[in-house]
Amino acid sequence: MKVLITTDFYAPTINGVVTSTVNLCKGLRARGHEVRVLTLRQKENAREENVWYLPSVGLDAIVAPTVRFRTGFPSGILNEVLAWKPDIVHSQCEFCTFGPAKKIANKLDVPLVNTYHTVYEEYARYLFKFSNKFGKFAAKKFTKDRLRVVDAVIAPTPKTCELLQSYGVETDIYVVPSGLDLAGFRTAEHGEMYERVRALANGRRCMLFIGRIAKEKNIGELIDYFRRLDDKESVLMIGGYGPEKEELEKRSEDLKDRVIFLGTVPPSQVAECYAAADIFVSASTSETQGLTYFEALASGTPVLCREDPCVRGIVREGENGYLFTDYEGFVKGLDSIAALDKEKAEKVCRASAEEYSIETFARRAEEVYIRAIERKNSQDSVLYLQNQG
Repeated sequence: MKVLITTDFYAPTINGVVTSTVNLCKGLRARGHEVRVLTLRQKENAREENVWYLPSVGLDAIVAPTVRFRTGFPSGILNEVLAWKPDIVHSQCEFCTFGPAKKIANKLDVPLVNTYHTVYEEYARYLFKFSNKFGKFAAKKFTKDRLRVVDAVIAPTPKTCELLQSYGVETDIYVVPSGLDLAGFRTAEHGEMYERVRALANGRRCMLFIGRIAKEKNIGELIDYFRRLDDKESVLMIGGYGPEKEELEKRSEDLKDRVIFLGTVPPSQVAECYAAADIFVSASTSETQGLTYFEALASGTPVLCREDPCVRGIVREGENGYLFTDYEGFVKGLDSIAALDKEKAEKVCRASAEEYSIETFARRAEEVYIRAIERKNSQDSVLYLQNQG
């Protein structure tokens, strides 16, 4: 099968959409499929085989450093894609590359599948600063309108599926958790980043958050909890970049060396970060799946995170972590994790992440493609017979 994947974000940019896209490509190719990517030209101007790059400009000052805006869809690229003749088009984003994805699918009369990675309600505040209520309304309407014109929707979790159904999305929705390349997390090297984290911890219990440093990740709540904890034998490390980094650094100045910002962590060293930490912590409420949770678990690191449908049944008290809803729950979670047998907990953590392997991810996505193709072929046959009178 020939699969065209379209995405606004791609390597070397680092975020959940890119991780999911790269892993899907890898998994599908391992299953014998031919996969190509249509994306926006990135800031670094990288080039990769089997990838088409559309012209774009950065929106650093308006949205975020990694966000790009498409400035065209060259006919030469369109003609190359059409000549390649993909059997299915799989969109990973609803903005800049969605239009080209729909255009290609229409011209070739093939199914368009869309993975809904981002809950836009949580990001509406950035675009509609005058009214968060209006922003959420606009996000819901935009999502419903976009997904109305695709042939199938992939939701990373039941939580996301239920959310889309509450919006009134009537397109077929399939729950397919994004897969991770677990190999690197299972056997993380004790390299430069590992040694750096352990040295900064200096024998203290190391709590780690790694991800985008933005309001929807609720990192400020973690810092406030940590301040109330007043535990000099613990340290909170925050890895990543984002628009709230400077504000949070100022907010935690009084905590001196107890709250440490690691800066951007190179992809090759992320697994070392998890391996060096004692607990992965997150107070985010915006996750559609929460890939960082599964990266931590695959590394053998227990997870302490805010109660969320996307991790119910995965993070289990007394086994591999704890779910909290407030400060008291946060403290209780720390005590619960501290009481775990470290060696046993590490095994349970790794085992609970196995369902999210690349192999399982690709097989499930393939099943969605086959259903979408069969359904479209069936619909086309009915239309053909109707047109014949």
